[in-house]
Amino acid sequence: MNDIQHFTRREILNPLRADLWRIEAGMVRATTWLCDGSLTTLGFWGAGDTIDNALFRSENYELECLTAVRASPLIIGSRTELVMGAHIQQLQELLIIRSHKRIEDMLLRLLTWLGDRFGNWEETGLTLRFPLTHQDLAETLSTTRVTITRSLGHLEDRGLIRRLPKCQMFIDRSAYVPDAAPHRLFECLPPAADLDLPILRNRQLSTSSSRL
Repeated sequence: MNDIQHFTRREILNPLRADLWRIEAGMVRATTWLCDGSLTTLGFWGAGDTIDNALFRSENYELECLTAVRASPLIIGSRTELVMGAHIQQLQELLIIRSHKRIEDMLLRLLTWLGDRFGNWEETGLTLRFPLTHQDLAETLSTTRVTITRSLGHLEDRGLIRRLPKCQMFIDRSAYVPDAAPHRLFECLPPAADLDLPILRNRQLSTSSSRL
């Protein structure tokens, strides 16, 4: 099964229609509802990424298209641990971003992280060309839309970002200070052909032990 399917902005990818979704074009995010009814974001995927629906089969999770999306449904293979490892890495990176004390710091690091993954580099910075609303950012950082709007204004006053039409964003090169992006906890993983879940778990355990 490799026929490309088309989805509109804000449409939901049905996890029951495929074991995996390979994103051919567009942006997708995973969301879940908290006990107070608020929505939070668990990850973002773009062109070339593969989403393992095994992580999102609960009725409390959704895969939402942030743009028009083209995606290919795939049958589960024998090495989906590679996809799972990428999911875990992204969750850990988002956890680090959310660990900052100030919303403004969280927001700047989220934007630079998104820029690293999905932005288009120019001479003075990069542009996030997919629409990301203030509410989308608020749900990613578990805060309010008003707080995000205020924090974006502060970042713009400092010359670190520039808001563009259609909810797009320019991020100035000066925003990329050495500690702006979260540490990549999996950068020392073995080559893909050698990766398996026991290795992944052992790396996580050794990393945790070294910090005690």
